[in-house]
Amino acid sequence: MTTSCLQEKIDKLQNTVHALLHKSNYMAGVYVDDLARLNNEIHEQINDLYPCHGKTAEQEAALCLSLLMGYSVSMYANSEDEAKKKTVLRRSQMILKNQLPSPL
Repeated sequence: MTTSCLQEKIDKLQNTVHALLHKSNYMAGVYVDDLARLNNEIHEQINDLYPCHGKTAEQEAALCLSLLMGYSVSMYANSEDEAKKKTVLRRSQMILKNQLPSPL
């Protein structure tokens, strides 16, 4: 997957999460079908992005952030998703370890 294509998918997942959060803040005019559709889109996008890795540390960080954002709002969580979340958290920790300056 090219860097720009991956970045587009990362941005799309973040935008979909924001759309879901925005809609849920204004529940008066929200239909259940809209929430279900957005949740389904988020779940599909998470599954599409999960096996990917960023080409740079910044892109990997953005990817991990978008995946964690998606997992945090997804209502389709299952035990497999819990394991994936833990893996993404470990990936995030590795990014932080590699990006933080050494105390030496």
